[in-house]
Amino acid sequence: MFAFIFSVHSKACSAFLLTGKDYNVVGFNENWKTMPGMVVINKRDIPKRNISWQNLTTDQLQAQKRWTSKFGSVTFNLLGYDFPCYGVNEKGLFLVELYLEETSKVYHPKQPDMFWAQWIQYQLDNYKSVEEVVDHLNDGPNINWWPNAAGSHFFLTDAKGNSATIALLDGQYKVLTNKEMPVPLLCNNQYHKDLTAAKKYDFLGGNEKFDFDKNKNWEDRYNRAYYMLKNYTYDEKPVDYAWNILNSIHPGEWQTVIDTKKMNLYFRSDLKKEIKTINIRKLNFSKNTSIKYLDIHTDKIGFVNDGFQNLTTEKNNQYVEKGFPIGYDNKEFGESGIFKKLKKNIAKFFEDILPAS
Repeated sequence: MFAFIFSVHSKACSAFLLTGKDYNVVGFNENWKTMPGMVVINKRDIPKRNISWQNLTTDQLQAQKRWTSKFGSVTFNLLGYDFPCYGVNEKGLFLVELYLEETSKVYHPKQPDMFWAQWIQYQLDNYKSVEEVVDHLNDGPNINWWPNAAGSHFFLTDAKGNSATIALLDGQYKVLTNKEMPVPLLCNNQYHKDLTAAKKYDFLGGNEKFDFDKNKNWEDRYNRAYYMLKNYTYDEKPVDYAWNILNSIHPGEWQTVIDTKKMNLYFRSDLKKEIKTINIRKLNFSKNTSIKYLDIHTDKIGFVNDGFQNLTTEKNNQYVEKGFPIGYDNKEFGESGIFKKLKKNIAKFFEDILPAS
């Protein structure tokens, strides 16, 4: 029996949307630790099945829910294929999870459980807008968290400049849309808690002067990002400004900026700091192509569309092997019998989708 411990500080991240008449740019910092991972091109028209933690770690492999992906997507995956931390689909829907300590489970008995990372992929597979995701929360699969660990809340945006946060609190989905958020920004507290704390500063009408050059502590991430978002004046370089925000609020080990007007995705990692660019419109999401991946720590720079390679079961297993113990934040898990079962099951789940080698 293992005691799995999830570090609160380890999952500290920041996500925002910089949007206006002529621009719509998402920024995200994954603040944690150096992590392996891959950028995956997920195809449309691929048959899928729900995978819960129980499915992953026991002999109960039966699927309760099946679907066919409607949209292709680009995702950032620590845990292997179909288990992203975040991503954007070809229609411009972006979705990311951020650690939230007080998360509770939302359970609808008529719906199947789905491991949290696949739940993200499920939304990208099926919906093209924030409104569609929100409208289908209660008739969609139940989010299945790591055992004995806190969960997350979610930040999502779409190509029309809509945004929302989704938290799981008191057994219910608690949604805030852009109409209820003065600025589309989320860190690791509930939205209203961070906003209320920020209202003491002068940039939100408070009495305390906010000194951007001095307020550089970890807990100032929200305030610094809010200040910069509020004070942006369109200069035809919103992507550059988004990078400036990310780097001003503690750069993440993974950093991502997405321009959903031009459908360009930019990213870099702590090990390879040069910015890479993916032109999403030039990706082939057809089911007749192979599923492709690019290591997040690639040496390539500039446009990297031609750097993707075919994803095989063998290669996917390497990311599963490295990623799950880090994702679970427990080194002993990697040596457990449960993990051996998990690796075997994952290979089985995707044997009809990924070639062996």
